[in-house]
Amino acid sequence: MVFTRDSARATPVKGKTDIEDDQETVLDITAPHVPYDDTGRRTYEKICQKLDVVPSSKILRKLAESPSIDIRHYGLGPKGTMAVSVALVINSTVTTLNISGNNIDKTGILYIQRMMEENITITDLDVSDNHLKTFGAKAIGMMLQDNKGIRRLSIAGNEFTDLDATFLTKEIEIHPTLDYLDISRNGFGDIAAPFFEKMISENNNMTELNISWNQFRVPGAKCLARGLKDNMKLKLVNASWNGIDDEGALAFSDCLSNNAVLTELDISCSRIGDKGYAQVMRAFKKNEDLEVLRIGKNNIKEETVKLSIDLLKEITTLKLVLLDLSDVMLGASVVKELESLEEVHPNLEVVHGYTDSYGKRKMAGFADLGEEALWIIKEFIEEKDLTVAKLFAEFDEDGSNSVDYDEFRQGIKVRVNEFRQGIKQAKIPLSSSQVDALINFIDMDGDGDIDFSELVLKMKEITKKRKEEDEQRAAEARKRR
Repeated sequence: MVFTRDSARATPVKGKTDIEDDQETVLDITAPHVPYDDTGRRTYEKICQKLDVVPSSKILRKLAESPSIDIRHYGLGPKGTMAVSVALVINSTVTTLNISGNNIDKTGILYIQRMMEENITITDLDVSDNHLKTFGAKAIGMMLQDNKGIRRLSIAGNEFTDLDATFLTKEIEIHPTLDYLDISRNGFGDIAAPFFEKMISENNNMTELNISWNQFRVPGAKCLARGLKDNMKLKLVNASWNGIDDEGALAFSDCLSNNAVLTELDISCSRIGDKGYAQVMRAFKKNEDLEVLRIGKNNIKEETVKLSIDLLKEITTLKLVLLDLSDVMLGASVVKELESLEEVHPNLEVVHGYTDSYGKRKMAGFADLGEEALWIIKEFIEEKDLTVAKLFAEFDEDGSNSVDYDEFRQGIKVRVNEFRQGIKQAKIPLSSSQVDALINFIDMDGDGDIDFSELVLKMKEITKKRKEEDEQRAAEARKRR
């Protein structure tokens, strides 16, 4: 018999028949309920079994616990990449994937592309050094067409050529969220330069671009500079290790004179001579925004540097905090001029490769960019009378003595660059690429987190190395006497 819901007494409802006892259903609760696996761990294990691939305990752990999966140089190959990709279609927590240097081949990048079409959480992707070539350029272009959430993309060292530019530049140009692009160490040159010019000038979102170690010569440099002149968003640009030459430097000078957004430019080791350097420095008469200029490792004479120092003394609105003239030899008279420049612009640091002392002592070299960045931090700590522990505590908010990459990067960018300990405008001039290299250098176990102990050990390591280098140079100097 069927009853009305609000009846005080059991009242039959007209037109309804009684429910037979044998029609009633009893829920069977004896079968165990298997919860949905939103981490993708079970899927990863199943795919590995199907492909006859040994599952990685690190990947399994990261899928469950971390927003970052860093498996660079992990030997995944196409099959291993497929297994990770399928798992990441399901995973809803991972935001960063570094799969560089894994020889993923065409099959691997195809699965990465398809995964990124479905995945809505990964915003930072690194597929560098995978020899992707033209097929990979096409796949990445299609990925950017479908995925509108990615913010950081690294595709360096993939043997792309001029012919591959068309597959990438258009999608990068119109992408609504891409903020950082590393396209260095490829084979792009003057033929592709007009496509990059349009990409740079028309893009309205990107703030960091690394286009170093390509094959741009004077025509290509002019295109890049024109694009940058029209861009209203880019803040950090690395165009080093290209054949910019003096004519290209002139184009960059014009860009700096008209660009009010760019804060850091790297055109070091780009075949620039005295004429090109002088033109770039004249741009500071109009430019009031550039904070870091790296133009070292070029053929610049100390007489030209001295003239640029005189020029900078006359500029009162200078925002420049770092002028990098690495490997440019300066004599004692020019070094003295630099000291007088410090009186006018106390926040400006000029880095030069040699100092005029007995035997022309060269500054200690660095194994990589990360080692150099850590040494810069060490000098900052010593100069401001801080400790490593105090600095680390600034971005270790939960006191766990461990921070992930994003926390460390944000800590360096925000807290360190605006550190306040009674010090006026204390800054560490580290670029985004230096911070990334620093992270790779410090994280010894590659677990995606930076521990306080790792930072301390690396600091001790570079200090010992520098001390040994100084002792060696001193011994050589004594022999020459």
